[in-house]
Amino acid sequence: MSGLKCSLCNSEVSPLEFLISHKAQKNRCFVKCPECDLIFVPEKFHLLPQDEAARYRLHDNTLLNKGYVGMFLEKIKVIHQYCPGVRSVLDYGCGPEPVLAQLMIKEGFDCHIFDPYFFPGIPQRWYDLVISTEVFEHFRDIQTELQKIRSLLASGGFLAVMTSFHDAIWDFSEWWYPSDPTHISFFSMRTFDWISKQFGFKIIYTDRKNFIILKA
Repeated sequence: MSGLKCSLCNSEVSPLEFLISHKAQKNRCFVKCPECDLIFVPEKFHLLPQDEAARYRLHDNTLLNKGYVGMFLEKIKVIHQYCPGVRSVLDYGCGPEPVLAQLMIKEGFDCHIFDPYFFPGIPQRWYDLVISTEVFEHFRDIQTELQKIRSLLASGGFLAVMTSFHDAIWDFSEWWYPSDPTHISFFSMRTFDWISKQFGFKIIYTDRKNFIILKA
């Protein structure tokens, strides 16, 4: 695997120097980019799109899942606190059952949905907020996804991202997050610092664990 390029910053990465192991995932490898700190799975280990979509359909992500709903309600409270004036919202990567969008509509937001597998059409408009929960870790071409998201944001709009940060855990080899074969991109605070500089964002909130809000 010589000549690997980071799926975010496109830097050349030598897997011989930056390979990371995981005890439960010996059938695929993880590489850490020295430039932007992204940990990524090389393309040869990615699932086929149809297999990836099939796994998403198995998730218990419904309004009946109280823990799932409670997680979203906590994030919506943070949105209210740090994202004033938000009216129009896009749930980017909502999955087969757009629970977050339904909750945000109940909170008074004008919320639309997008998912490349289940709701592939994006309305041609700008949004005050693009929110993406448990989605960034699935991105194959992060640069393209971020460019798309940036183009959807109104001036002064917000991007809220929920994904577990790899610098918040002690031992990557024991971490449960990489055990999911659809998880192929792992971010850190340093990664989001790089993103904010490259895409014209300012970080206005983070819990330094799994949730961050950036302002355009």
